[in-house]
Amino acid sequence: MTLSRRLLLRLTGAAALAAAGAPALAACSGDSEDPQEAPLPESWQREVMEPLTVPVPAGMSPFVQESGSTDFYWDRCWTSDTSAVPQGDLVLARLWGAGAEDKASAALGLASLMEIVGTDVTTGETQQVRGGSRQPLTSSTGSGAVWTLTGTPSTAVVVLFGPSVDDDMVSAFEAGLALADEPEPQAPAEGWQRRQAAGLWLLVGEDWNDIGQPEERNGAAPWSRAWTDRVEDSRLPGTVMAGDGLAGASLTEAVAGFLKDPGVTALREAAVSAFSNGSLEGQRVDFLWSGAGDYHGCLWLVRDGDVNRAVILLRWDDSDAFEQNRADAEAGLALV
Repeated sequence: MTLSRRLLLRLTGAAALAAAGAPALAACSGDSEDPQEAPLPESWQREVMEPLTVPVPAGMSPFVQESGSTDFYWDRCWTSDTSAVPQGDLVLARLWGAGAEDKASAALGLASLMEIVGTDVTTGETQQVRGGSRQPLTSSTGSGAVWTLTGTPSTAVVVLFGPSVDDDMVSAFEAGLALADEPEPQAPAEGWQRRQAAGLWLLVGEDWNDIGQPEERNGAAPWSRAWTDRVEDSRLPGTVMAGDGLAGASLTEAVAGFLKDPGVTALREAAVSAFSNGSLEGQRVDFLWSGAGDYHGCLWLVRDGDVNRAVILLRWDDSDAFEQNRADAEAGLALV
């Protein structure tokens, strides 16, 4: 399997929607009903990207926002028409964690929406809703709303827009939309933001995008969530993936399984060692990868009961900064 940013985006864009539950979340609608329990219209699904829960209307499929000149990319995108995205109904979501670049705004989201649909979109009066605010959206081709949600410490911008979107659809969407508060985390190292996945707190690049779950490989799904840089001139070009799908009755077995079938191009010069950061202890695998150069990577594995929890960091270049990157990422690992 040749792992590249473009391929990773394509794989995650085609991933099936996750309908897993999440801990109690703070509702964004005016009532007190837990949005995780609030009934959704028939055939709608819930996409959980901790700590954000996004309702996905029936008939929508994931798509990848094409790279361009923009410095704002949505984390997750769904459309009712993958063959003609600008003409379909859309759900767009972006999530920022502690330490993320300060670009969480409805204005940037609106500009990105207009790039996608190719027409001007105007906003109406801001209304306060539980968990944040909502602005109505109108254009010659559709309508909808944009929500700005503020939790502790995360922030999210979410859009529902399209030719079929009406007031009832906006209300149903809002009833299931939620951003959970999280424990106040330790401040991440400079250049990183703190996120959670697969039962772990971890660090990802401050300007990176959450691109969802990589597809299964050889019938297995070792990774449940991935992040990568999409903007030009990112200070940290790379990818982080997290998951609890590495098989093995022990860390030794899990490491052996990863080395036998890493799913990483041209993995070589692997060195296995123990690590401890004061919060977690486990096994670390340092390696080089890629056929394009001596790119550095690192895998961390911890045993949590009967579960192997893992995080992998890959640089997309042969930067001398990797040793510091590895130290920062390792220090940021903790169980949720």
